[in-house]
Amino acid sequence: MSFILKFINGVFLVALLISYFTPFINPDSFLWPIAFLGLSYPYLLIINSAFLIYWLVRFKKVFWTNVIILALGIEHFNNHFQFFEKESNSNHHFSVMSFNVRLFNAYQWIEKETISQDIIQFINSSNSNIVCLQEFYAPNELPSIQYPYSHIGLQSNRKKWRMATYSNYPILNKGTVSIHGETKNNVCIFSDIAVNSDTIRFYNIHLASNWFQKEDYQFLERPSVEGAESIIKRLKISFSKRAKQVNAIKRHMNTSPFPIIVCGDFNDTPNSYAYSVLSEGLDDSFSQQGNGIGSTYNGKIPMLRIDYILFSPEIDISRYVTHQRDFSDHFPIESYFD
Repeated sequence: MSFILKFINGVFLVALLISYFTPFINPDSFLWPIAFLGLSYPYLLIINSAFLIYWLVRFKKVFWTNVIILALGIEHFNNHFQFFEKESNSNHHFSVMSFNVRLFNAYQWIEKETISQDIIQFINSSNSNIVCLQEFYAPNELPSIQYPYSHIGLQSNRKKWRMATYSNYPILNKGTVSIHGETKNNVCIFSDIAVNSDTIRFYNIHLASNWFQKEDYQFLERPSVEGAESIIKRLKISFSKRAKQVNAIKRHMNTSPFPIIVCGDFNDTPNSYAYSVLSEGLDDSFSQQGNGIGSTYNGKIPMLRIDYILFSPEIDISRYVTHQRDFSDHFPIESYFD
């Protein structure tokens, strides 16, 4: 029995160790299956932590193997979990919110008729200086979001969902980051905003979704071969799409004449190629000032952190908040900057 447990523990330790390298492997290649381990990192961490406790109680030397491999991933741990209280400065100069509003509940995913109005009211009462919205949907008229300046992303068809950035500060320049040479998309827009005496470039991003269907989520309750094949197929496509998108966006970021703040729904975890590329040279709001579990996905899959606010090192952060509001399948996140 002990041998079998050691073997199982060994398999999960190897999987966890490989997951540490997923941020550096482009999934738009033959190595794409490794990306699944990055997605599974929080669960691999929990399983191996349970084994560590078990071996410790049993006074088995294999305990040290678990300690070493878990310790090697401390940076990844900090990107998902923050359990130490940070010193917060309440005298911030401006705040930024990022929120995937899921089309303002256009298809009644949440069975409450006032969700759209609830979202708008929440945004208007938030006192956030800049708000970046993903899956923004306004086929007939723009919602009454009360900000003096806005940048609504361009789309070829107004009835399609878009991106939107609202600001209390003047927007000096607006643009779309081209992914495949197009001038209109719902992947990334940028806005140069005059924040007090400085100009900051804000990127509002929504990377390729996994497009899970209802039956894909049912797989979690009733696993099947067909369900697994469907999920793997969808993830493979989305991993590849996101890899292409982030490479194009990062090239654009590297040309920015201003400090930058990146907001958005990456549809991928911190143990991913997408996050690794976009966060290079930037600080992460949650890692700097977050507390607790970094989960931002308000759905059936727990502990998924897929929404981010990243920023240039010359900008100082004083506070980070995840708003536990059930308006969407994402929680709004907000950062306060000095």
